[in-house]
Amino acid sequence: MSLDWSLLCTFEAVARLGSVTAAAKALGVSQSTVSRHLDRLEAEARSPLVTRERPVRLTERGARLLASMGPMVEGALAARSALEDQDELVGEVTISTVAEILRWELSPRLPELLSRHPLLRLRVLTGNSLVSLAAGEADIALRLRRPETGDLLVRRVGQYEHALFLAVDVEAAPGLPWLGLTGSLAGIPEQLHAARAFPDRPPRLMVEDVESLALAVAAGLGVAILPRGLAARVGGLREVGPEEVGAQVHGPVASRALWLVVHRARHKLPRVRAVVRWLLGEEAPDAAEQDSPSQTSLRTFPPS
Repeated sequence: MSLDWSLLCTFEAVARLGSVTAAAKALGVSQSTVSRHLDRLEAEARSPLVTRERPVRLTERGARLLASMGPMVEGALAARSALEDQDELVGEVTISTVAEILRWELSPRLPELLSRHPLLRLRVLTGNSLVSLAAGEADIALRLRRPETGDLLVRRVGQYEHALFLAVDVEAAPGLPWLGLTGSLAGIPEQLHAARAFPDRPPRLMVEDVESLALAVAAGLGVAILPRGLAARVGGLREVGPEEVGAQVHGPVASRALWLVVHRARHKLPRVRAVVRWLLGEEAPDAAEQDSPSQTSLRTFPPS
């Protein structure tokens, strides 16, 4: 059997992203093309590979196919990187992160990077869903969750501490309404902590990004868990204790680390390494601070 590689790429995107719509957007093709590719691949397999529901689920045979594709996806990325390898800092580098990190951390520093490397082009993807570095959807990712598998290089580059915040002109009281996060952020630790802290009070407002949440608190709509750094940037907010707003205490709100992640094959490219060094402040990682390698192929950045 001779399989068209594009059919396998389409299947991998659907399986990873959970829908035909998301896969079509990531691949830059129409939804009908994605559906047609799936139909052709299932015809070759003579059995269903995914269920047509949202999110899609893999059949047993589809799960086996996806597992077997890992080395192929990694190999394709390595081959692409080898073709693109050149000493000059020319071309495009794609960074995947969330919008708040782009606004808070990266945008003020971008002129420094682009003035130093005038032939470099940046493409920054913002969203709460993870892109696949192995599939080449991005070169570098800044994530609030440490990846557990893959031939990846990873380093912790930041730490976000959280607390309860209230507008300075709003008086703290046990019955104050609370505000929270929804959509793709509904399951993050801060939101789960807030839901446990206010079990008898439904949230007054739910939003899909942390900056909107902070602005709603500043507008006096209620109390919410926010990163301390963001609260300071927004201004007009003050930190309050759980007892001041009638929240149940379940220990401190967990801090969140920010991880810089790049696929090993892409890290070999000079333009990607240049952006990595910029993100790290041009300082080579101290070997004493590196995490020890795990039993998977996950590794930390080597010294530059």
